[in-house]
Amino acid sequence: MLGKRRVEWTLRLVAADVVTLLLAFLVAYAIRVALNQPIGRVAGRLTYYVWLLGLMVPVWVGLLALMSAYGVRWTTRSRAWLALRTSALGLLLVTAGLFLFQESEVNRSVLGLFAVVSGVGLWIERGLVQAWLRRARTEDGWSRVALVVGTGERANRLIAALRRYPEAGWRVLGCLRFDAADPERPVDDVRVIGSLEDLAELLQQDLVVDEVFFAVPPDRLDRLGDALEVCESLGVDTRVLVDLHRPEQAHPFVEELFGLPFYGFSPTLTRLGVVAAKRLVDVAFAGLLLAAALPVLVTIAALVKLTSPGPIIFRQLRAGFHGRRFWMYKFRTMVADAEEAREQIAHLNRMAGPVFKAVEDPRLTTIGRLLRKSSLDELPQLVNVLKGEMSLVGPRPLPVYEASQIKGAQRRRLAMRPGLTGLWQVSGRSMVDFDEWMRMDLQYVDGWSLWLDMKILLRTVPVVLRGTGAS
Repeated sequence: MLGKRRVEWTLRLVAADVVTLLLAFLVAYAIRVALNQPIGRVAGRLTYYVWLLGLMVPVWVGLLALMSAYGVRWTTRSRAWLALRTSALGLLLVTAGLFLFQESEVNRSVLGLFAVVSGVGLWIERGLVQAWLRRARTEDGWSRVALVVGTGERANRLIAALRRYPEAGWRVLGCLRFDAADPERPVDDVRVIGSLEDLAELLQQDLVVDEVFFAVPPDRLDRLGDALEVCESLGVDTRVLVDLHRPEQAHPFVEELFGLPFYGFSPTLTRLGVVAAKRLVDVAFAGLLLAAALPVLVTIAALVKLTSPGPIIFRQLRAGFHGRRFWMYKFRTMVADAEEAREQIAHLNRMAGPVFKAVEDPRLTTIGRLLRKSSLDELPQLVNVLKGEMSLVGPRPLPVYEASQIKGAQRRRLAMRPGLTGLWQVSGRSMVDFDEWMRMDLQYVDGWSLWLDMKILLRTVPVVLRGTGAS
């Protein structure tokens, strides 16, 4: 949850980025005009690009938001890497959009120059913001002032965390002892200015206190009721440090559900905006790919039907998100009774664990081998993506029987929607053993981001073209 001052700070940072992007475009356009004669092609009037600027700026700002550039950790990451990723992805998205809408009048060199200049501009601007933050964090006018209740190890960790991210704007006024018997020594050089009994009096003095943090042991949490009521009555925000469990991979979150407050853990990111963006990308790309590949789909369907008896589409029950069952679609690549003949070729299985992958599977049809090699048999799964049963990127969905044999931590792979492609597919697919496959799936679940999805999608293209690791 953003504090009241954090909202204002975020809006200022967005405004600074917008101004930087506008200036970057003017500089890029001026450079391109200067190159008119050497290149031999006129850039065109500046007014023509106004509509394009109205498209690019929101795209760049949206990408910055998705990369947590307005969160509380952006100063700990490489500014250069942030600027490079934003410019590269922005250029890719805008260029793809212009291609899809057949806009040929826009000078592509202007776009390229804008991507370069905006990257440099964002890098410089964020550097200036960081320098300003280091100076402004001690000023009450900008910073958010915290009062910490607690003097133990939890209070030390809390104060260190507040100081670790200057962009969050926190300044610790002092600490309060929970009990009179607690030590009076400074906590991480923050002085102790009283005890919990003094809280009401302190909050009514001529002091600036934006929020009270309670960093007390779990066995003392039930004694905070009166203190929380005091803060509520005086209009002061509060936060309670509740570290009942320290997860290694799961992400903690707090929410109000059915009118009750809950503290929970999720194995995947819980930011609704990012999850919604992933779904939006899935629907947009799956829809575009299906429309573009329609002639290919019709041709493959005809070849499957004409070359072997049986249905065109093969349906198989697979285990999806948290084990939900769904029918996954593929172009049929095997003879019609392939499932019944599986036991007869069990000796050809080359994959350890519960998964079945046959060496030179004799059940494959002639056209089926080509479809498997090119991965074109997977195209009908775009329908699964549109239905919300799958995502473009994610762990590969296993048949229900095989998924039921996976136990322990490996079942965490079900914490995300299964994908049409993933780390396993772009890393050799059938040439990767079962344990390594599961490790890659867990690596994806634990480290998922939109940027990781984009990298996997880009790596999928050459893998499909080469037919690497196909089975």
